[in-house]
Amino acid sequence: MLGLIVGCAPTAYQTRSGKFEIRVDPLAGTPLNEIKAEANRLCAEKNMIAKNVRRTGGHALNWYYYEFDCRKSEATLIAEKKAEEERRIAEKKEKESETKKKERENNRLVAAASGTGFFVSKSGHIITNYHVIDGCDLNKLNINGNEYQTNTLAVDQINDLAILKTNLRPKKVYPISTDDVTLLEDVIIAGYPLGKKISSAIKTSKGSITALAGYKDNFSEFQTDAALNQGNSGGPIMNQKGNVVGVAVANYGKREGVESFNFGIKASTLITFANSNGLKFLSPNKRDLSNKDLGELITNGTVYLECFMTVAKIKRMIAEAENKKAFFSEYAN
Repeated sequence: MLGLIVGCAPTAYQTRSGKFEIRVDPLAGTPLNEIKAEANRLCAEKNMIAKNVRRTGGHALNWYYYEFDCRKSEATLIAEKKAEEERRIAEKKEKESETKKKERENNRLVAAASGTGFFVSKSGHIITNYHVIDGCDLNKLNINGNEYQTNTLAVDQINDLAILKTNLRPKKVYPISTDDVTLLEDVIIAGYPLGKKISSAIKTSKGSITALAGYKDNFSEFQTDAALNQGNSGGPIMNQKGNVVGVAVANYGKREGVESFNFGIKASTLITFANSNGLKFLSPNKRDLSNKDLGELITNGTVYLECFMTVAKIKRMIAEAENKKAFFSEYAN
C-alpha cells in the first residue's frame, strides 16, 4: 500500500500556481516511480499525463511534498490538432456551401413584377411603360391563358414608354386616337391592377378626364379619376370608340392619405415616340363600339406582362427610391 495521500482533502490540493501536490509519508519509503504512477492516476481523471514530478519540500519528521503538472500527452495534442483542423475545414466547407447557396438564390431568375400592355399591330407590337420592363432580364406576356416571350425594340425613359414585340399574331389590335383627350371626356382603363393577386381576369374602370396636365404640370400627360393601381401601368386608356387616348402610367397621393390622382400619357406623345421608331398605328375608329365589341377588344388586345429578373436585382431595385415597378409582395415586403 502506498505511503501517500492523494486527492483527499486537506492533504491533496491544487496550488495557486495551478500545480498539483502529493503529500508522502517519509516513513513509507515510497519510491519515485510509485509517486509518478499516483500522479498519472490523478492526471488521467482529466485525460492528461503527469509531467515535471519533483520534490518541493518537507522533512523526515513530517511529510515530503511533491508537485507535478497535468499536461496533455503528445498523442492527445496531435489528435486535438487534427480534430481542430477537421473542424476548421468543415466550417470552411459549410461557409462556402452557404455562400454558393446564397449566390445561386441571388442569381435565380424569378417572376418579380407585373404590368399591362396592349397590341398596336397585327405583327405583334405591344405598347407599355418603360418602368414595367426596366431592369428585367426577361419579359413575358400572358393573354387568354397562354404565355409568350417578348423582345424590347425601343424605350423612352423620359416619357415612360416602351415598344415590345412578340411572335404572336393578336386577334385584336388597338387603334390610336389622333386627337388628345378633352376635359371631362369619358374614358375606360383596362389592365391587371395588383397583378393576379385579386384574380387573373382583366379588369376595367371608368372615369373622365379631370385635368389636361400631369404631375408638376407635365403636359405630355393628363389626369383622370378612373381607378388606377400598380399593375395597371402600361395599359390602354380608351374612349367608347375603342381608340387609345392614353397609356396608364402612375397614381399619386395615396401614400399621403388623400384620394389618389391618376395619370395617363397622351396619345400624341405615344404617336411621336412610335413614329421616331418606324411604328405605324391603325387609323382610329370613327364610331362608338358596343360594349360587347369593346369587351372583345379589351379581352383580346390587352396583355398581362410579367418581368423576370434575378433575386439580387430585385432586392437592389426595391431599395432604390421612387421605384414605380409593381414588385410581387413576397419580394416587396
